[in-house]
Amino acid sequence: MDASDFESAFALPFASDTSFDTVVAGVLVTLASVATPLANVLLVGYAARLVRGGDRNASSLPAFDDFLGMGVEGARLSAVLVALQLPAMGIAAGVLKLSGESLAALSLVSNPELLSYLGLSAIAVVGLAFAGIAALAGMYTYVAMMVAMAHERSFLSAVSSAHELAFDTSFVPVVAAVALVGFGGRILEALFGTFPLIGVVLASVVSFLTLVAAATLLGRGSPDESQQRVSPPTELKIESVGSA
Repeated sequence: MDASDFESAFALPFASDTSFDTVVAGVLVTLASVATPLANVLLVGYAARLVRGGDRNASSLPAFDDFLGMGVEGARLSAVLVALQLPAMGIAAGVLKLSGESLAALSLVSNPELLSYLGLSAIAVVGLAFAGIAALAGMYTYVAMMVAMAHERSFLSAVSSAHELAFDTSFVPVVAAVALVGFGGRILEALFGTFPLIGVVLASVVSFLTLVAAATLLGRGSPDESQQRVSPPTELKIESVGSA
């Protein structure tokens, strides 16, 4: 992965071959995700489609159609995400329960500054730190599963591929780059969200463009995709040596 991958991933929605209807549909579904979880499921399904189509030769965004297919794929990936985050949620819930805090305080775990108002003990803070580590590990595994499930037909094959991918050191910088893109997108969304009325629309546009860039980078940077790109020249070289 290099600078050209970032440039092409961000430019893909604005490519001449990209249908304007695709971008509009994506933004509208992103806007709807504020009100209904179903729209989020569709976006997850579209992200998988972007990962699957993550190719340096891609000249346009994949069509935002076949809502049923995207919904099914998005629901599977959403279920995987919930399953992978259950250990972190269980640890955090157990720590808060022992500390006499309600489960509603789980929303404060992502904000260390607010945790100080709960008066938690040192042991509880360490427990929540472990919960945070478990959440990060779960998210990393989920990203690997998304790549695997985007390319594999069966769930068992996807689990095997995700296991190999998660322990591939070349995959770590790819996930870091995707996380950086997502973090930058969240900042822009927060800034645009401060504007009344039009800010919600602008934030939705930024959110969809961030999704496109992050998922495309994930598809292009994954080791499996890289091997697919270099395999044809290798085969040609072997043939030429044999003929010689």
